[in-house]
Amino acid sequence: MRSLFRGPTSLAYPGERLAFWLTLLFAFPAAGLIGFFIHEQVGFAQVALFIVIAMIYVTLARGQLVGSSVRIHETQYPRVFAIVKRCAGALALPLPLVFVRDDYKVPVVALGLGEPYTLVISSNWIEHFQDDELAFMIGRELGHITAGHTRLTSLLSVNGNTNPVIALIFGAWLRRCELGCDRVGLLCCGSLDAATRAIAIASFHHFGRNIDYTAFAEQSRDVKADPFLRLGEWLGAFPYATARIDAMRTFVASELYAAHAPEFARDANPEPPALPETGGLHVQRKDCAGWWRRFAAWAIDAIVVVAIFQTIFFGGGSRHPHTSVNATISTARARDIAKTRTLFTYGPFSGHASGILVRGKTRQYFISWDEVVPMGTLALGPVSMALYFMLLVGVVGQTPGMAIAGLRVVRTDFSRPSPLQTIWRYILAFWLWWLAMLLSPFSRIYVHDALSGTRLIKSERVLARIAA
Repeated sequence: MRSLFRGPTSLAYPGERLAFWLTLLFAFPAAGLIGFFIHEQVGFAQVALFIVIAMIYVTLARGQLVGSSVRIHETQYPRVFAIVKRCAGALALPLPLVFVRDDYKVPVVALGLGEPYTLVISSNWIEHFQDDELAFMIGRELGHITAGHTRLTSLLSVNGNTNPVIALIFGAWLRRCELGCDRVGLLCCGSLDAATRAIAIASFHHFGRNIDYTAFAEQSRDVKADPFLRLGEWLGAFPYATARIDAMRTFVASELYAAHAPEFARDANPEPPALPETGGLHVQRKDCAGWWRRFAAWAIDAIVVVAIFQTIFFGGGSRHPHTSVNATISTARARDIAKTRTLFTYGPFSGHASGILVRGKTRQYFISWDEVVPMGTLALGPVSMALYFMLLVGVVGQTPGMAIAGLRVVRTDFSRPSPLQTIWRYILAFWLWWLAMLLSPFSRIYVHDALSGTRLIKSERVLARIAA
């Protein structure tokens, strides 16, 4: 892929990176505040569980597309496929899977957590766009893939139709992403007029053909003149259509456009790089992840698993006040507990409705059931981690930690491992983790990798190899 969103000639809209980090910083307080108003607890545990469910849903949604949508290729709607192929080639982007579905609200959307990505076009809009307009719409969505936006936006909205709550929390970043990718779409179609028409059609459907585009774009002045009119934009994931057109006009007059436009015009008809086919390439040692990226991904996933346990067993937190295991109690308090119904007795231990009483020679100890349950879940931690990896890697191919660290589990020929192979991989990891840790400084292929026939690869290494 081209480095269109890095370096001094980055096409990213100014402030996008800052908005992203500020969004992450304030996302949990904002979610908590929204939860307060809707009388629901929204914390890290709930967000972690949402991410896991969303990853699985995004992966399963591809199966829904295959079963209920039309896949576009050279012989199935060649007009649209040729436009996708040309735009992907100009961006040096591996060709995504292209589907047409029935969707009145979203004309085009890019989805996916990793290769191969998916481009979904609405059958209600496809014939309303001329070829250059469709090149803008497709090019801007491919820009989201190139920039890596879809790895987060797919979790926020699998159908591309973002709800007001998501827009309120992530809107500052999402709107800058859209403005940046409008630049990519403009470069792909090569015409400000075509890009303006495409935005008008996407905003007003067939009525967009009847408006004066220049007069419509001038409405942005009214919005800029009244700060209260701009507040409504905060409730949406997209900037105002007039603001998008105005931003593209500014971009066309900039040195940044002059630097990129000739390169896109020169590469108007290149072939997009091909993804590795099964058996076509073999995973090499340098394609595999080192110990520090493995550990970073594992640490993130460990936090997610703990958060999920809190949600499942405690609803996001302890239901009762915390009682220290080492706290002693008075003799009178011990007698009161002993008078309650006894569930079991074993030596100095006796179980009661409120917890476990421990009788020492000089002191009495009490452990509430709220302390016992976390001990049990902690003991089951390694088993829980193994099951967590089996489920997510088996279904999605990666975990949230792997997605953040840019890792993916594959077979030695880059194909997806089977569910049984995934289960075997993490059974081996469960029993041989100590050996893997001892040998980790000496090899990128760990013992459970070798014995299961799988590899944990770095996504950017693979893309660099296939694009070379």
